[in-house]
Parts: sequence; structure tokens; C-alpha cells
Amino acid sequence: MPGPLDSIRILDFTRFQQGTFGTVQLADLGADVWKIEQPGGDPGRTLGRHIGGYSSYFESLNRNKRSISLDLRKPGGVDLVKRLVKEVDIVAENFRPGTMDRLGIGYDDLRAINPGVIFASGSMYGPRGPRGLDPGYDNIAQATGGIMAFTTQDGETPHGIQPGIADQTGGSMLAYAVLAALVHRLRTGEGQKVDVSLYGSQIALQGIQVARHWTEHELAPPGKSSGVFSHRALCLDGRWIAFGFLEARHFPRLAAALGLAELAEDERYASPEGRGEHLGSLVERIDAEVIQRPSAEWIDALRAADIPCTVVHSYEMIREDEQAITNGYVNEFEHPVWGQVATHGPVAQFSESPAEVRFIAPITPGDHSREILDEAGFSAEEIARLAEEGVVLGESVTPAEVS
Repeated sequence: MPGPLDSIRILDFTRFQQGTFGTVQLADLGADVWKIEQPGGDPGRTLGRHIGGYSSYFESLNRNKRSISLDLRKPGGVDLVKRLVKEVDIVAENFRPGTMDRLGIGYDDLRAINPGVIFASGSMYGPRGPRGLDPGYDNIAQATGGIMAFTTQDGETPHGIQPGIADQTGGSMLAYAVLAALVHRLRTGEGQKVDVSLYGSQIALQGIQVARHWTEHELAPPGKSSGVFSHRALCLDGRWIAFGFLEARHFPRLAAALGLAELAEDERYASPEGRGEHLGSLVERIDAEVIQRPSAEWIDALRAADIPCTVVHSYEMIREDEQAITNGYVNEFEHPVWGQVATHGPVAQFSESPAEVRFIAPITPGDHSREILDEAGFSAEEIARLAEEGVVLGESVTPAEVS
């Protein structure tokens, strides 16, 4: 069955990660993504490479896309883009702000040709303000967005969290903004320019924390600000488990599942305020109990008591996890060049128009140049001329194949 974005076309100038993760999510939903690659290809092809040359980075960000390689420095490159834009619904880019305008294919240029086009930009700082034109990437976003300071490990050196998280977050929010713009166009017929920045995405990602820090009201002490209890403990088999609850009324059930029912009657732990005051001794009791049994036994006991819980998963464990596999979160396939490989699968589940991985990322830049131009109405003679002039690149448009 076709995905929910079937028949939506995207002219995709994005590269590296922020923009490409946004458009791969739209591609998973069924959009036909025409990936524009510069001569030599998306520089993201050179990242995350394994011995032999396979790039897990590029594959995970560019499956379900078709590649057309263009040289926009050639006289006919911009004219070709302006012709392609007549055939698409969305143009996506994450160049440094102003680049598309300087090339002559910015929003104003393209909406003059296609008034309904949605022009989606992934930026570093947002379109306005004193740093609106500045460049940036994931590490800069984690630094400027506060998460690097929040995760400082030794009290002095900022470390941030896993590389790529800011880009992935920004890409997700870019996809969400494009979907909102599509709904607006469906209602009004109007296209528009959309900008989603890494900076703004990082602030939004930490919305609860920033709201807490921006208030003048002092936070209540543990146990009074909330009744939440979240913990991680080491088991007999060397694995860690995570468990807890969001509502204080569940503590007796958790204590019983851990074989420590007496804790619910202990005046030190019976109330959220008491647990907050005596948290150190409470977790010592729990850790001493958990270490005596293997993780599988604890998970069985906690699930039987309907307590949120899990084994702390490694990436290898996720790949083999029945829950992840059954829901399609693991996308394992036979690559024609690299053999058995796997990437993440689509997250959203649809009953009538499922998201899916339809095909692999383009193996080489311009793999689909010819078929994209053909679908856009270019004749064989025009394609041959563009290939000879070096405007369009890729094995699919070599003069011998299009003559």
C-alpha cells in the first residue's frame, strides 16, 4: 500500500545530517525524494565509513531517495533546477543561510515559478537575529543550546551527549514543520518558507529543563516537587536494569515486586517526602537486593507487577530484540554491494498507509539522474546535451547511454 505522502515530490538539496534526516523521514512516509548531489556526491558519503567503504551514516540518512548529480556552477545548472521545481511540492536545503539565494534558487526565485512550493530550510541559529547567517553543525548546536553545559561530567569540561543527537532532533522538527506546511497548503493552496534551526530545536528538546531554570520560583526538594522514582541497578548476570514509576501511589507495588514489601511500611520511605529525604539509604537497600538475581528474573517480576522496566539495551541487543523487530524498528536487508546490513526502521505506524523502507540509498551520486530528468519531461536529446556539458553527472547519463 502507498504511504501517506505518496505522490508528494521533494527536491532535496540537503546534505550531511540535519536536513537529510528530515527528508528521509518524509521518504519513509512515501514521498518521492529527488536527492540533488554535488559533483563528487553528498559529503556525508565520506562519514561513518567501514572497512571496505560501506557508509552506515549515509545509508541510514538516504534510503528511499533517488540521486541526481548536478553541477550548479555550470551555466545550465540553475536553469535545470528551475525547471525541476515545477514538478515538485517541496524544496529542502540546509546550506549556510543565503547560499540558495546567491545561486539564484532561493525561495523568492522558486515561488515565482511554483507559487505552491514549500521551501524548507534547516539552519543553525534561525533566520533572524545577529547570528542568523552563521554556519553550524551538531557540536555547535549542543554547545549553544545548553545541553553541553547540562551534561558536563566533571564540573568543568563540557562534553555534550552522543554526537548527532542535535542534528537528528533538528531533522525531526524540520520534517514536522514540512508536514504542517503541507496541511496549510491543503487548506489554502499557499506555499511558504519554513525554517527550523538546530539552536531552537535544542532549546525545545529541553523544554522542561529550561522552563525550570527560567523561573524565579525555587524548586521544591526531592519528594515534594514530585513523587517520581527512577532507578538503574546492576543484576547478578552483569546486566543493568532500569525501573521506576511516575506516580507515588505505585511505590508499594514496586517494593513488593523487588521482594522488599517492608519498605512501604517503613516511615522513612512510606511517603514521597520521606523517600526524597532518605533516597541514599533507599537505593542502597534496593541495589543490595537486585544484585542477588539475574536480570531476566527481575524483569519478569517487575512486569508481573505492571512496573515500567527494561534491561539496559546495547545496540546489539536492540538489533535482536523481538519487540523492535516486530514493530519494524530494525530494518535488516541484503545490500547488493555490502551484503547483510541493517539500519533503523520507520517509527510511525499507520493502519491504512504504512511507512516503509522501499529501497536502499543511492550507491553512487547520480544513480537516478536519467530517470528523474525523464520523469520531469526532459527529452533524451536534452539529457545528452546536459551530460555533455557537465551539468548533469552520474553513470546513468553518460553520453553513450543517452544517445
